[in-house]
Amino acid sequence: MDGNMDHHGGDGDHDHHHGDHDAMQMDDMAGGGGGGHMDHAAIGRRADGSYYYTHGAFLGHIVPGAFFIIWGTWWLVALFDQFLTTVAFKHQFRSKSWYNVFFGPVWLRRMPLEPLIKIVLPFFGILGELWLGHPSWRTLIAPDGKFVVDNINDWQHSTMYLAFVLSGFVDLLGFYVPHGTPKGASLGFVALAFLVQGVLLVFHLKGPSIEVMVHLILVLVIFATFIACVFEGFNRDSVVASSLRPMLTLLQGVWWVQTAFIMFVSDPAYDPDYMGGTMMVPAVFVLHMMWICVLGVVVLAVMRVIYSKRFAREIDLNAGGAVGAVGGKNQNGEYRPVMGGGVDLDLPH
Repeated sequence: MDGNMDHHGGDGDHDHHHGDHDAMQMDDMAGGGGGGHMDHAAIGRRADGSYYYTHGAFLGHIVPGAFFIIWGTWWLVALFDQFLTTVAFKHQFRSKSWYNVFFGPVWLRRMPLEPLIKIVLPFFGILGELWLGHPSWRTLIAPDGKFVVDNINDWQHSTMYLAFVLSGFVDLLGFYVPHGTPKGASLGFVALAFLVQGVLLVFHLKGPSIEVMVHLILVLVIFATFIACVFEGFNRDSVVASSLRPMLTLLQGVWWVQTAFIMFVSDPAYDPDYMGGTMMVPAVFVLHMMWICVLGVVVLAVMRVIYSKRFAREIDLNAGGAVGAVGGKNQNGEYRPVMGGGVDLDLPH
């Protein structure tokens, strides 16, 4: 159609169609507009009229969603453990970029498990994108010196994974060489990983308006997580500021899963030709925002009750800890009780 529009015989007819063509291009750039225009190349139709996307996959959204749900939940619980323990024993609370396991044998609590997982899982993600499951290595440069267009997405995804691998290595460096990294470097590289993820995704927006909508929301959550990391860096003694990062990470995971169900189960409510689905998507998102915020408050309240009984003392959530109280504060970390009595030295990150 586009190729024929430049070859109409009459000048007036040509100008008329050319104007329509420009309007359609502007409609595409605006994400579909109010008329329900969509990129039909991205959508297929089955015999029964149900839709399917010609790109992407259900598992391709569920897997990262499950990862970020687990990671965000772990950060939230570990953060509240750190906060309640330090407040209970009158120490100064300070959030961390990653958290040691706070249960199990001593060797497990002392192991930098989270950084190791942050390195290993994305590394296998890179292998999966560029090698595993493919007939050959996903070459980026063709023999003629140009990029292999079909493989660029795989390399973009690998770049995102690499950012988290790099964050994991900085975590390990700070763990094994505490004085070998600047203060806050670990949290800074976590922020960088989310920034890289957001930048790559924002230039990956394509398809019908509902697809652009769900992924644009995802971009906003990721950039909000980056901002939360920066904000936490200036407010490490605030449990509220520090809880933004884990809850936004959890929200990102939930939205990855929600996106999978919006796009890949052929739900007529989210048919790309139906504008009502696109209009409903933001409402679904803010509902997820609200229940996750409520969940954070409930988790903290339940853990406070449990930890008050465990430590046989009432925990005042407004106390925030106090430097110089019983036991003092070690310059390299904080003392915390462990199973069977005694204390464990918890190094900051």
